[in-house]
Amino acid sequence: MKVLLIYLGRKGGGSIYSLEMARALSKKCDLIAMISRQSQNLEAWRKAGISLIEIDTYESILGVFLSTLNLKKYFYLWRQIEVVKPDIIYYPMLHLWTPIINLITPSIPKVTTIHDPIMHKGEKNIILDLIQKIAIKQSTIIIILSKIFIPVIERYGVPKERIKVIPHGEFSYYLSKNIQDVTRDKDAILFFGRIQDYKGLEVLISAFPLIKKKIPEAKLLIVGEGDITPYKSKLSELQDIEVVNHWISDEEVTRFFLKSSVIVLPYTDATQSGIIPIAYMLKVPVISTKVGGIPEQIEDGKTGILVNPEDPEELADACIKVLNNPSLASSLAENGYQKAIEEWNWNRISNIIIEEFKRLYT
Repeated sequence: MKVLLIYLGRKGGGSIYSLEMARALSKKCDLIAMISRQSQNLEAWRKAGISLIEIDTYESILGVFLSTLNLKKYFYLWRQIEVVKPDIIYYPMLHLWTPIINLITPSIPKVTTIHDPIMHKGEKNIILDLIQKIAIKQSTIIIILSKIFIPVIERYGVPKERIKVIPHGEFSYYLSKNIQDVTRDKDAILFFGRIQDYKGLEVLISAFPLIKKKIPEAKLLIVGEGDITPYKSKLSELQDIEVVNHWISDEEVTRFFLKSSVIVLPYTDATQSGIIPIAYMLKVPVISTKVGGIPEQIEDGKTGILVNPEDPEELADACIKVLNNPSLASSLAENGYQKAIEEWNWNRISNIIIEEFKRLYT
């Protein structure tokens, strides 16, 4: 069984998810990966021992436009796929070109992972929404990461038997980073990731003064790229807040997690979170709102703490509870780690996908 994995993204958690999945699948089938030559972790792909087809995609907004309208690009892609002659095409994550690739390869079964069945608040985009709808209809099997979104995919006309729920894999990738001389910063709260409306940063900022009343030594780290402007006024009124507002490299990711006492996800809506697998693997306790598929990732009181969204008081109480109770923090961190390595390991997850491949192949 020959599988062509196509991931043409460039950076972020999707590139790591795709690489880890490719590594695991390559041990169980004849796998070729088609990836972007502009991928941030291109060298990691090259060192993974996977057969690669490297494609020039784009690096800028102008590049997106020019490359997407380049018909020669799609002819080249088609020729590469014709040479491989895959039995199955697998997309670990959608790309702008996914519907076009599907259109020029109509006879090959497609297995597609949809990470965000519902667009997040502030991320709604007519073009991206249309691409996702088309790709779902073109796919033979749809994989989602949380069972709560099965009805969403069914509304696209996909029969339930063609929808598979496979949880997000662990991110031991970050354990491989050679990070030294990092000391856990007592009472340091970490907000990590792209700064966008649905992330609920304003809720955490409102909760922070309540935390400071009970824990004067508390510190807040806000780490990630995005527009920090809407929060500057409130942040200027507070002390002990550090803002790192740029794209975070893999090495920096590991460093910020290891120096934090707790990571907080105050989301106002969500599908699931790739940050939770990082926190679990690096043994950082997690506090999150119970939105979307996150309650499927966090066992409340065991692997993390769940709170109601948009409730600064409840969020503050949870932070105080974890920061003031080292044994609880340690238990949450250890239980999260065990959950990740037992339930979310890539060998187990890839076995489930391989079974779906076999059903299509036989």
